Amino acid sequence: HYRKTVFNTPEFVGYFGQATPGAELGSLNIGSRPAKRKPNAGVTALRAIPWIFAWTQSRFHLPVWLGISASFKRLIDEGELQTLRDMYTNWPFFEVTIDLVEMVLAKADPVVVQYYERILVDPALHTFGAGLRSELQESIDSILAVSEHVGLLSKPEKSEDQNTVEYHAKLAYKLMKRSHYITPLNICQVRYLEAARAMEIDESKGMEKLQKIPMLEGYPFQDYNYKGAVNDVLKITMKGIAAGMQNTG
Repeated sequence: HYRKTVFNTPEFVGYFGQATPGAELGSLNIGSRPAKRKPNAGVTALRAIPWIFAWTQSRFHLPVWLGISASFKRLIDEGELQTLRDMYTNWPFFEVTIDLVEMVLAKADPVVVQYYERILVDPALHTFGAGLRSELQESIDSILAVSEHVGLLSKPEKSEDQNTVEYHAKLAYKLMKRSHYITPLNICQVRYLEAARAMEIDESKGMEKLQKIPMLEGYPFQDYNYKGAVNDVLKITMKGIAAGMQNTG
């Protein structure tokens, strides 16, 4: 399912390029290596870190959960839900894996994802995006069904492992507090991605415009450095969101 969605669905590459800052990572000179191994080679040329980083920025975290709901749904439909629950209870490797996925799902925010999509993505791809968001919710439901948690990062209070209960409760609280600061950065990033892409379109048409920055008025050689200012803001938002998410790739 993962490979089919990423590599064999025509809408996917366009959606990824528009709904995340993946296309801008290479031009902003972030990181020690180029974002892609080969230019203009699509998703297959992306290095692992930029691939995860781009989806983390938009709070979608797609590479973490894509395919989970499809796999678990098949097993549950075959009557294996109790087997999955037994695996979670008795197999530490499976438990840790599910807990890690659950932690990342708790950082996802479908509302923020939809905001990126509404502002940045071609309306022709909105139906595709809605399908991905629906699968995100299905993945959350599947993880909760297997772990028997009452919510993401919410183990039952009567659980035998009280240390884990307390750890999850503290982590959920930290994520909630961080979100108050990360979401404004997401909004700012979307607006400046929109501006950066508009400038790129103008440049490709030979219609580059000089735009004045009121805050820099009076400073020599900086009054019209709008493109540089936009790129600087994008870098700041990327660093801030990455610091808040703490899962950057």
